[in-house]
Amino acid sequence: MGKVEKYGSYVRKVGYLDIRQKIEMPRLKKGIRGGVQEVKGSVEVFVYHSKNKVAGPFKSHKLAIEEAEKLVERNFRYNKFNKK
Repeated sequence: MGKVEKYGSYVRKVGYLDIRQKIEMPRLKKGIRGGVQEVKGSVEVFVYHSKNKVAGPFKSHKLAIEEAEKLVERNFRYNKFNKK
């Protein structure tokens, strides 16, 4: 599993944080009785500090960028020892 599949596609950098998106394309799914259903696609946008997810999912890039700017202003750093 590569970085793109695991974390999503790179969109842009805000300070030291990365904005990444996962895109799921619409597809057709076979039902139990042979019927065909269409599964809708979706886009999820996340804020990452290196390989660690900091915020998200967001529905748009603008919301994710605003949240990343707030985190950069607060000088937020991911600390793996603060996990609960």
